[in-house]
Amino acid sequence: PVGEHDLDALDPRDFAAEWKWDGIRVQLSRSGSRTRLYSRSGDDISHAFPDVVEAADFEAVIDGELLIGGTLRSNEPTRSFSDLQQRLNRKTVSSKMLGEYPAFLRAYDILFHAEEDVRGETFVQRRERLAGLIDASQPTRFDLSPLVPFSSWDELERLRSDPPDPVIEGVMIKR
Repeated sequence: PVGEHDLDALDPRDFAAEWKWDGIRVQLSRSGSRTRLYSRSGDDISHAFPDVVEAADFEAVIDGELLIGGTLRSNEPTRSFSDLQQRLNRKTVSSKMLGEYPAFLRAYDILFHAEEDVRGETFVQRRERLAGLIDASQPTRFDLSPLVPFSSWDELERLRSDPPDPVIEGVMIKR
């Protein structure tokens, strides 16, 4: 584990931070006409989230957080993990449930873009690709996880300790 003194040796300008939202970590994979949504453990959860799966009109593999509520682009508040659990582990999802618990993917990273493996690109290059893809996608189903501006490790710790939204459970640091 990284201790607080370990961070002192690192320059915060070399890093980006993003909020870790209180949902479930997923990968959305679309190639040709096949779209699948996988949980972090590799389970195919596509059937429980047809609203997200059907809205994916791009070819890519995206890493992100599956959440319930509105996206940042639609300016609606997100809702809690317990709301997300209403949709998990269901074989089918009713129209009523789709309306009451609308799902969306908050994108953290892109691993493949069309047939191209982009994992070897820098964070900045992948983020630029991801931003373009998300900007062109359905705004009620996909948004880009915002970067958290910070200039020191102490400032980032203060932000982590008192996040601006109750659906934030921490921060992720990326080089």
